[in-house]
Amino acid sequence: MKIDRNLNLVMPIQTAKNGVVYIHSVSISRAVFEQFYLELGKVFSQCFDSVNQAHLVLSAPQLAYPALKSIATKAGNWDGTGGVKFGLVNEIIRLTNVLVSGEKGWESIPFDTAVKRGVLDEDDEAELLSSLVFFIAISKVAPKDLKNSFLEMAGALRNWVLSSLDATGYMNGLPTLNKKEPTGKKAKESSVIS
Repeated sequence: MKIDRNLNLVMPIQTAKNGVVYIHSVSISRAVFEQFYLELGKVFSQCFDSVNQAHLVLSAPQLAYPALKSIATKAGNWDGTGGVKFGLVNEIIRLTNVLVSGEKGWESIPFDTAVKRGVLDEDDEAELLSSLVFFIAISKVAPKDLKNSFLEMAGALRNWVLSSLDATGYMNGLPTLNKKEPTGKKAKESSVIS
């Protein structure tokens, strides 16, 4: 896995309503990172707080969003127009699309719309937000030489894909799903005698 500047994260997730959907997220800009570097740096530090390597792979992606919220709340920087929730979390959500297979093929919908439509339930949303915060913290804070190994370890367990493709490009490469369902009509008997 090669990590470049245009790093996008793709996460497959099994949903109750729509089967497997793909979450495609673009990393935040340098300007947004510089605005929230302190909080992301602390999340990164908490992800690597344990001596146990399994922590990074198993629990850190699950704990990144709650850690970010706790850090920002303690600093009095969670709510408000300049706060982490409004500035950083909303930006992560804005940069994330959900690729859903429907009757007309694959469709890309914004993350928040997928939540409103029920494509993602409350648990899916919380787990994905945490994984996205983890991804941002690693991709923006980790030393360049270590980004690969950190994301490979966590991503291998979760089937993450790092891609330079945008959401549309990635979606266009997904297999077309053919759902053959009975129409309820009986086939006509042939009048041709063979």
